[in-house]
Amino acid sequence: MVAVIGLGLGAMVTSNFIVRGVADRRIELPREWLAAAAERFPNSARVSFQLANMDIAGVANNGQLDAQAEIHAMQTVNLAPWDYKARRLLAMAQELNGKQKEAENSLRSAVKLAPNHAELNWSYANLLLRRGKLGESLQPFRIAARAKVGLLPSAVETIWRSSSGSLDTLKAFAGNDTELLMAIVRFLIEQNMVAEAVSVFNSIDKQAKINSPRSPELITTLTNAGQFSLAKATWIDLITALRPEAQMAGGLVWDGGFETDAVEGLNQFSWAIRQNRYARIVIDRSFARTGARSLKVVFSGLDTTTLGDEAQQTVVLKPGANYRLECYAKVKDLVTPEGPRVAVIGQGGVIAVSDPVMADSSGWQRLAISFVAPANTPQAAVAIVRTPKFSYDDPTRGIIWFDDFTLVEQ
Repeated sequence: MVAVIGLGLGAMVTSNFIVRGVADRRIELPREWLAAAAERFPNSARVSFQLANMDIAGVANNGQLDAQAEIHAMQTVNLAPWDYKARRLLAMAQELNGKQKEAENSLRSAVKLAPNHAELNWSYANLLLRRGKLGESLQPFRIAARAKVGLLPSAVETIWRSSSGSLDTLKAFAGNDTELLMAIVRFLIEQNMVAEAVSVFNSIDKQAKINSPRSPELITTLTNAGQFSLAKATWIDLITALRPEAQMAGGLVWDGGFETDAVEGLNQFSWAIRQNRYARIVIDRSFARTGARSLKVVFSGLDTTTLGDEAQQTVVLKPGANYRLECYAKVKDLVTPEGPRVAVIGQGGVIAVSDPVMADSSGWQRLAISFVAPANTPQAAVAIVRTPKFSYDDPTRGIIWFDDFTLVEQ
């Protein structure tokens, strides 16, 4: 009796070993081996799956579907009715055999088994499209795009093309999902449909826009598309929602008094401040002309001091319009061959520059520039600059505070 049981167990182990080897997808076996294994183990879903999968894959090689592929796929479903992959395989065989209705039913059953599977819903949505069921395809497209963000741009474009450019259909696809709506906004901008993009963006709840990681991306997309005014307006809408106390008191300059804390990820039109070896530039929270803060520049005392983009802000201009830029500066122990200036810098270089800050510690100095925005300059930078006149000049030492920047159209 023990010997019989031992033989039985041995045969079972051997069978399982053979099935695992034959069904291993990493190993390519001749079809006749798989067919023989299917006859030897007719109740193995794994072997049946591999055989059907090989038959379907063969379509790409010879353009013909083996007549047994659908049979083997159906057998796999019968042996493993809980496995969505088996039903997906059956749907592929059915559609290749021209049975689109049956393929749709099989995929629908597969989706019920794995309702949030990205690729499965993607396949189902595309099959519905091929069957002319655009409306029904929106839900599986939505699930696929939510489950795998990489599918979102393709989903938007596919629905757009399939609906002959219907914005209403895109909105129906997105529903109230902020991330899907933001993807639509970006797509519309890329299609140069700015008005439509703005309409969709404005329909999104403000708090949802604030919380969306795609909001900063949208501002960048608008900027790259040359929509600078819209990018700035969008940025202000978001930043003021996050910083309700902030005000546009500086006219076209945001936070001209340095009173507002920066928001990570939303720095496209705020002050950009960094250090170099010639100066340490910080927000001084204890000294100001007005308000409570100012910009403090502490020079390192090195010769040939140079400042370029260490303290600057991007501003949007109307080409051909007249502007006036003003700010105030106060010095302490300033020793320099020539003080820094405030400049407006466009893509082609310096548009306008102020007189230099003087080594006069008696009070706040007003620096002012009037200029006309060049025709090819829709945006520029307001910056604090110092460019040595010669390859060497004496060291610059001391401190300068800057405050109360304003830029207004005249």
